[in-house]
Amino acid sequence: MKKIIALIMALALCLSAMAAVAESTPELDSAKAYLYQLYKNPSRKDIKSTGVDYEVLSVVPVDGVNYKVEWSVDTDAVKVVVSEDGTVTINVDEFATADVLYTLTATVKDEAGHSASVSFQRLMPASMAGMSYAEIVDYAYTLADGEKTDKTYRLFGTIVNIPTAYSEQYGNITVDIQIEGKEDMPIQCYRLKGEGAADLKVGDQITVEGILTRYKTTYEFAAGCTLIGYGEIPSQQAILDAAYALGADEKMGAPTALEGTIVKIVSAYSEKYGNITVDMVCDGREDQIIQCYRLAGEGVADLKEGDVISVMGTIKNYAGKTVEFDQGCVLLPAGTAHDVRTAMSCYTLAADEKMPKESKMTGVITSIDTAWNEKYGNITVTIVAGGQDAYKIQCYRLAGEGAADLQVGDIITVKGTFKNYAGKTYEFDAGCQLVSVVRAK
Repeated sequence: MKKIIALIMALALCLSAMAAVAESTPELDSAKAYLYQLYKNPSRKDIKSTGVDYEVLSVVPVDGVNYKVEWSVDTDAVKVVVSEDGTVTINVDEFATADVLYTLTATVKDEAGHSASVSFQRLMPASMAGMSYAEIVDYAYTLADGEKTDKTYRLFGTIVNIPTAYSEQYGNITVDIQIEGKEDMPIQCYRLKGEGAADLKVGDQITVEGILTRYKTTYEFAAGCTLIGYGEIPSQQAILDAAYALGADEKMGAPTALEGTIVKIVSAYSEKYGNITVDMVCDGREDQIIQCYRLAGEGVADLKEGDVISVMGTIKNYAGKTVEFDQGCVLLPAGTAHDVRTAMSCYTLAADEKMPKESKMTGVITSIDTAWNEKYGNITVTIVAGGQDAYKIQCYRLAGEGAADLQVGDIITVKGTFKNYAGKTYEFDAGCQLVSVVRAK
C-alpha cells in the first residue's frame, strides 16, 4: 500500500512539474500582449472579416529573443500553412458558400516549454466569387414573400423583358434578366438605376447588384439596385473587405489583382526608378481606397487621374495608415485583373486537387501543346492572362466550335474545372469548352 501511495505521490509531483513548465513567463506575457494588440478586433461587435489568405507572425521578439508562435484554428474551412522559410499563412476558403465564424489561436513558446496563448474571433464570409450566378438565383428562389437578403449580390444576365420603361422623372427602369442555366427562373431588377439605364433594351447583357427579395410571386432585386455596366463585371468587394480587415503592417498571404479608377497621383512618375504611386477606387468604393505604391510596368509614365487600370501585387496595411499594393506591384494590361485573379486561384490547388466548381477565364494562347484531333474533337493549348507567364493555364483537350482553327496569339475564353495535375500542370481539366475566340491579327 505504501508503495502504491508513493507512486501516486511521485506521479502527482511529476504532473505538477509538467504544469509548472507549461506556465507562462513575463517574456511570454509580453509577446502575448503584443499579439493581442496586433490582431485584436476593433470591438466585440466588429469581428474582422477574412475573405482571402493572410499572413501572421511566426515569431515575436522580446528583449532581443525571438519566441516562436504556433497558430491553430477550430474549423476545417480554414488552414494554417507553414512554408519552408517559416512564413505562416492562414488559408481561407475563397469559395465558401456560407459565413464561417472561427477562432484563431496564437500560442507563444520558449525553449524551456513554457507557453502562453491568446485567441481571436474571425469571420470568413460567404464569397460572392464562391457562389455561381446560378447558385445565387437558386438562393433567391428560396426566399419567402417579403423576405430580403442581408447583403448585396451581383448577377450577370440577359434582359428578356422590360416591364416598366425608363422614367426620366425618377431615373430608373424595371427589367427582367435571365441567367445562363436558369432560363426558367428570371430575376426582376426593380427600379434599376445607374449610368446607361436609360438605354437598356431586350437582349442586352448586363451586370446588376443589389439586395434580393421576393414580392409575392416575383423574385427580384429590390428598389435601389444598381446597373454596374454592360457585359460581365465581377465583384471585387471580397478583396476590398479583406484588405481593409488587415491589421497594422499585416499583409495578404498571396498576390492578387484589382481594377480601379485613379483618383490621385500621390507621387509623380520617376524616370530614375521607373515607377509612380497612385490611389485608385475599385467598384466605386471611395471609402476603401487602394494605393498602388511605386507601381511599375509598361505605360505607368503616362498614367493620369481618371484612368481605369488593372494592378497586380500583394496588398498590405502600412503602419495602420494606408491600405496599399506593396512596392513591386505591376500595371497589367487594361481589363485583365479578373482573369489574372482567376488564374491565380488555380495555383492555390494542391497536387491532383480540383476546384469544386467551374471557372471561366480569358487569355492569350502562348502554345499549342497538342494539335487538333479530328477523331476526338479536341485540342490542348496553354493560355496566359495579363501577360503573367507565372500563372499560365493549360486547356487540356479543349473542345467547342472554333477549337479546330486555334493558333498562337488568339485570345480565347474558356470554361471548365481547374485542376492541379500531379503538381506539374495547372489546367482546365478534360471537358473544358471554348466559349469565344478573337483571332490573332
